[in-house]
Amino acid sequence: MRRRLPWWLVDRGFLGKGARDCGAHEWYNQDGRVARCYHCEVGERPWSEVS
Repeated sequence: MRRRLPWWLVDRGFLGKGARDCGAHEWYNQDGRVARCYHCEVGERPWSEVS
């Protein structure tokens, strides 16, 4: 559902991340050191492993 909403709604927290493992992580660079999943809270790893 996050993919279908306009980004301004997602950025404002309209649709929060799930607390459970989504099983289909899609990574984004949070701060240059940590990569987080767009879909769940548990998806986190060092950015160097993703890039």
